[in-house]
Amino acid sequence: RAELPDGSYAAIKVIDLALLGDNILVAGFEDEIKILSKFRHPNLVVLMGWAKEGSRRFLLYEFLAGGDLTGRLQKSKDGRMPFLWHERLSVGRDAATGLAHLHNATPRCFHRDIKSGNILLGPSGAKMADFGLSVAAKTKAGAAVDCEYPSGTPGYACPVYMRSGKVTEGSEVHSFGMVLLEMLLNLMPAGLIGDQVKFPIHEVV
Repeated sequence: RAELPDGSYAAIKVIDLALLGDNILVAGFEDEIKILSKFRHPNLVVLMGWAKEGSRRFLLYEFLAGGDLTGRLQKSKDGRMPFLWHERLSVGRDAATGLAHLHNATPRCFHRDIKSGNILLGPSGAKMADFGLSVAAKTKAGAAVDCEYPSGTPGYACPVYMRSGKVTEGSEVHSFGMVLLEMLLNLMPAGLIGDQVKFPIHEVV
């Protein structure tokens, strides 16, 4: 969190390429700027600016004081803050609206990492965030993108997309469906328990 000269706050994402040593992340930084510079929507986080210094890259976002959906669900689970059904419904609707804006753009855009940790909460509602893995279709009519490096978060990522490398609106809907189940059941789609990866929602379903 950073304080701006006018007293307001912003969120800064810092990427140090020297530490990470991954060329994919260079493209990710540029893709995130490209995607967020193109889109303006109440349910997509606002990119306010960016900077480079040596091997470090900085993205300056609007600051959302409510944190992310993962944290909000955990507070509810711990009994620290109630999370009523109509509040959950509102978050789901806001996130879906932001994603629909991406999917119905020309050309279509795909987030590729839909999860509760990438849904941020603020006074005006929920917003989709973290577009470092986002891609746009190559043509105006393109309905899918072939990805050389299929990526996503275990438990949320669509298995068909992970096998084929082809991201579609359907694969994004799968990930969003896991977020909805997470909100309904208060269970993580996947997590490390001891030294094993567990899939609590899959086990319940």
